[in-house]
Amino acid sequence: MAIQESEVDWRGLLPVGGPSQGIKGLDLASSAATSLPLTHYLHVVSGTAAQVLADLPYPDFEGTVALRPTGIFTGVTGAAGATATARGFGLAFTAVVGKILFLTYDKVSGLWYPSYTA
Repeated sequence: MAIQESEVDWRGLLPVGGPSQGIKGLDLASSAATSLPLTHYLHVVSGTAAQVLADLPYPDFEGTVALRPTGIFTGVTGAAGATATARGFGLAFTAVVGKILFLTYDKVSGLWYPSYTA
């Protein structure tokens, strides 16, 4: 018997900063920032601004976050300005509206890697 998505408690499986954090909306159009402020496991992302960095949800984070785009935005590589809390992308990508984009942070390379590129 298959498990239905509605039967899975995602908050307990892949918490970012604790199981009490759920969905967070990010509006790229309302900010001139070029860094995704990742604080939750799932973000609904609107806007079309190009992103060069993504913030770590907390120090020593290593893992995956999910983005559900409502607008087409890109992530570019070779970003200058990476800090201890904001890191660049290992592959360039274009988010597809309605298609979940997973970003996985690799502590060894110090980069975020997308689940798809276009």
